[in-house]
Amino acid sequence: MRILLVVHGFPPADSAGTEVYVHDLAVALAASGEDEVVVLTRDADPARPELSVRTAREGAVVVVRINNNYQVCADFEDSYANPAIREIAGRVLEEYLPDVAHVHHLTGLSTGLLAEIARRGIPLVMTLNDYWLICHRGQLLDLDGVRCEGPFDGGCSRCVPAGVLAGAASYRAGRLLRRLPIPGAARAVHLAVRAREAFTSEATTCAATVDRLRHMQAAARHVDLFLAPSNTLAEKFGAFGLRPDRLVRCNQGIDLAPFAKVRRTPSSVLRIGFAGGLIPSKAPHLLLDAVAMLPPDTVLVDVLGGTRTYHGQSEYAGALEARLQTAPLRRLGPVPHDRMAGVLSGLDVVAVPSVWIENAPFIIREAFAAGAPVVASNLGGMAEMVRHDEDGLLFAPGDAADFARQLRRLIEEKGLLERLRSGIRQPMSIEEDAAALRVVYRGLAKPWAGSARQALASKAPVRRPRVAAVILNYRTPDQTWLAVRSLQTSSIRPTQIFVVDNGSGDGSASLLRGSLHDLSIIETGANLGFSGGCNVGISAALADGADFVLLVNSDAVLAPGALDRLLAAAAADDTLGILAPMLLSREEPDHISSAGIAFSRSTGRMRHRAAGARVSSLPPSGLERTDAVSGCVMLVRRAVFERAGLFDVDYFFSFEDIDLCLRAAAAGFGTACVHDAVAYHEGGRSIGRRSARRVYFATRNHLRLARRAGGSRGRHLRSGLVVGLNAAYVLVAPEAPIIGGLAAVARGVWHHVSGRYGGD
Repeated sequence: MRILLVVHGFPPADSAGTEVYVHDLAVALAASGEDEVVVLTRDADPARPELSVRTAREGAVVVVRINNNYQVCADFEDSYANPAIREIAGRVLEEYLPDVAHVHHLTGLSTGLLAEIARRGIPLVMTLNDYWLICHRGQLLDLDGVRCEGPFDGGCSRCVPAGVLAGAASYRAGRLLRRLPIPGAARAVHLAVRAREAFTSEATTCAATVDRLRHMQAAARHVDLFLAPSNTLAEKFGAFGLRPDRLVRCNQGIDLAPFAKVRRTPSSVLRIGFAGGLIPSKAPHLLLDAVAMLPPDTVLVDVLGGTRTYHGQSEYAGALEARLQTAPLRRLGPVPHDRMAGVLSGLDVVAVPSVWIENAPFIIREAFAAGAPVVASNLGGMAEMVRHDEDGLLFAPGDAADFARQLRRLIEEKGLLERLRSGIRQPMSIEEDAAALRVVYRGLAKPWAGSARQALASKAPVRRPRVAAVILNYRTPDQTWLAVRSLQTSSIRPTQIFVVDNGSGDGSASLLRGSLHDLSIIETGANLGFSGGCNVGISAALADGADFVLLVNSDAVLAPGALDRLLAAAAADDTLGILAPMLLSREEPDHISSAGIAFSRSTGRMRHRAAGARVSSLPPSGLERTDAVSGCVMLVRRAVFERAGLFDVDYFFSFEDIDLCLRAAAAGFGTACVHDAVAYHEGGRSIGRRSARRVYFATRNHLRLARRAGGSRGRHLRSGLVVGLNAAYVLVAPEAPIIGGLAAVARGVWHHVSGRYGGD
């Protein structure tokens, strides 16, 4: 089996816990002789070209490194969903053809890698090593070092620097200034960022973090199985939206071989070790504060780790530097992984005073392997791994005095240290871990479709479906321009874009030709209505060879990943013929306009599901089948039009979308709303929100649909209900004119009864 491991760093350049674990796991998997192992990781080498790729065989493992120093980021989203890195990762997948992929961390890479893996039908496992999917800082710790719940309730306002919310031009200018050999250039960029922070609203930063959270929830849908090394993490990601059936609690192993030679020597003082980055979340200052409260000459503290910036801030490291020079501290600096066993063997106890909710710290497993008890914060995965008074001691998080009390116990309580040592249980070996994961991988692995497998095996690119977008313009060139640009900037662009000018007669076509490129503009010469105008574009799309037609209203804007997610859902279930994103209001983007349409054949009643509800009220499930979806944005398979036909032009405006969905169902195709695909809709631009014409078409076409879908049984009662619903809308809805609206209802009824359809 060929296994792809993905991680954000790899030894020797990076040697923190996750990176070391993935290295040891890769070696253990490859050592069995049963598996080929490829590691895809990030490099951060400023001397190498940005986004350059280098591949090397390190022992039995192939390591592919993508160099990313964030020099090509054009906005905040690029920092976690970089399209260039996604494209590179896609090429790596096609070159190595893994049978299974196991992602451990994506910082410095791209969430798009998950979609690329899923698109190729490769089983995907992901280990949750911290909170990066929820929190862009990864640790659910705010700027003041206070633990937080993340962006679930309206986003975060303080932890996203305003500089990262700048536009693409600002990013490019900042990078250029930093490179110029001009004294003070870098300082000028820094001051400009600070100035921007002063004028960036809290709402802007909150929105950015909410958008990121939604993006991550959508990206997580591509993962077949999540592994959580602690119950703490499993519970937190339950709130994130991961279903229990996709989340498995698991332990992690370490390489025990180096610890077999550990020999301890007695000491007259308590030897305490701290290992890890000297950053606020790891809280080495708490250890220094606690040690200062202990009797003189009773402890020796070895500090293993280096100072570095923390999310761009260096103040903490600077304040800590002077304190690290005083007795009883020994500053050993970063220790190579292959020397850790020897260093830990010289310690009596290992301190883990982190103030963030750690997952399952690698250093605790290493300490136990070396026979050293652990004194740790009574928090998260630390409290799960350390059994108080059995193999270590726990203290109140952030409480230096309580920390000192526990350390004093080790000095003063006779036999306590030996008792804790005897209570240590040996951690799982990396070989045991690799064997267990191999079972998981094989359980997930499934044969791919023959044609896809052959295409990949021959190194041929996987054929992407041809998607033609159709946008109907009727005197709304400004809105149509926005709709087109949202498609042209999508993570997956349509193969072709057709703009149908539906007899605007106001110069719209000329304006759009002059301001947009890479699209086809078709002029009908007359207003054919929504159904007729769309049919012109659909016919052109099908003649162009489209596999899917994406219908987009001129007043709709798609989120960058919407088309990608719609296509992924279509690829996962070929019984679905029509798919739509969740529609959000452009005026109130945290409110839902439609999450699909429910239609009753018996009563004729239709309603937009979840209309008016907040986005957060819906569970982040990937897909939900519905009776119909709004024609505002819908992705339709070619086969639907071939079997069920195009829109019925007699509707002219409204209800033709529901009619098509019902005819598609009769032809054997399902309809679904994909919740993690999002589009924003304004509504009412072409015909007017308060227009009596809207009421007329709604009444007439609603009656037509109810009669066609419901059959003859109970049709008079059904028609009466439909008329009553439309009249009630006029009387209750503030946007409907009452007198003109009721007259429009009456005219719609009369035209339906007399069989007059099409334009009015």
